[in-house]
Parts: sequence; structure tokens; C-alpha cells
Amino acid sequence: METSAIGPFLILDALTGIILIVMGFILLKYPPKEINSLYGYRTEKSMKSQEAWDFAQIFSSKLMIKAGVFLSLVGLLGYVLLEVSFLLEVILASIAFTLGLCALFYYTESELDKFPKN
Repeated sequence: METSAIGPFLILDALTGIILIVMGFILLKYPPKEINSLYGYRTEKSMKSQEAWDFAQIFSSKLMIKAGVFLSLVGLLGYVLLEVSFLLEVILASIAFTLGLCALFYYTESELDKFPKN
């Protein structure tokens, strides 16, 4: 099978994974102190209270790092170990990407459900 030198696994998963790891460490080290609409984990639930906001910033940044590691590993292993058509590589890389990001939001939002409603 003909594969490209830099395929979807490297671009979509590995590169995105590295970006998520870097962003996760930045948000963990420099979380936004006040609720804002520009920087941080911004969802309706996270912006309900300052307590929810502070929690969401730390929790989501740790999950972002984990999701980044997952995507980087999937990307590198997929690129090295799988010899599939370009289309199948795009599909598999997209599934891994979607699972990683959905898990980040799902688990953070699930934890935010535990905060009292204002």
C-alpha cells in the first residue's frame, strides 16, 4: 500500500496530542483566576460560579495532558505499526481524535455536575 510520509496519524493525532500536552501544562501552571470568555475551560457549567471555574481549570488541564498523551501515542503507534490505505488512516485517526476530545469534555462536565446549582 502506498502511504504518505506524513500521514493523518502524525498530523491529526500526534501533533494535536503534543499541542494538548503543552496547553494542559500551561493551563495547569497559569490557570485563569477569574471567569472570562477568552482563556481557560469555558462552558456554561464551568462559568456558573468561581468555585466551579477554579475546579474546571485544574481538572480539565490534567485531563488535557492525559488526552494529549493518548493522542500522541495513538498517532505514533498508528503511523509506525499500521499499513492501511490513506482513507482508513484518516478515519482511524479521526476516531481517536474525537474519542480523546470527547472524553476530556465528558469527564470534566460530569465532575462539574456535582457542583451545586446556582
